[in-house]
Amino acid sequence: MLKVALITGSARGIGRAIALRLASDGFNIALNDIPSMEKELETVRREIVDAGKQALICLGDVSIEKDVINMVELTVQKLGSLDVMIANAGVAIIKPLTETTQEDLRRILSVNVDGVFFCYKHAALQMIKQGKGGRIIGASSIAGKQGWKNLAGYSASKFAVRGLTQTAALELREHGITVNAYAPGK
Repeated sequence: MLKVALITGSARGIGRAIALRLASDGFNIALNDIPSMEKELETVRREIVDAGKQALICLGDVSIEKDVINMVELTVQKLGSLDVMIANAGVAIIKPLTETTQEDLRRILSVNVDGVFFCYKHAALQMIKQGKGGRIIGASSIAGKQGWKNLAGYSASKFAVRGLTQTAALELREHGITVNAYAPGK
């Protein structure tokens, strides 16, 4: 049976590129993004299917735990397992610290931190249940290594992803699950 990867935020950008690359490497793919990105997800799904792999669309908002639970369950139900979780979905609101509202900060943290947490948690629970290990990867950023002007909330969220990733790696290694993060940027 082919391995299965679930990629959040996979309608465009880095998530789309990861999905297409993993499909070309032989994975069946579960694609996730928010409902407003369904058309773009369908384009990616079609590309993967045309290349001879299975692809599934799992609409949902990673900041809502039940949506993450549903996408993991749907992936396993339709594709047979969950071997790789890429918690790629994220948002950035570019504003000076003094103009960033509580609503801005809550949105950034809910997607970039809560979303990664929910993806790590529910992917790990499924992988532990399967008993064959797995790979969990989260999206940090160069802004998660050093603060950037006009990105206070975003930088804070990406620093949090680094801490969450390190902790998850320590906790999950006994189950054969590796947890890492990538940090795109200059």
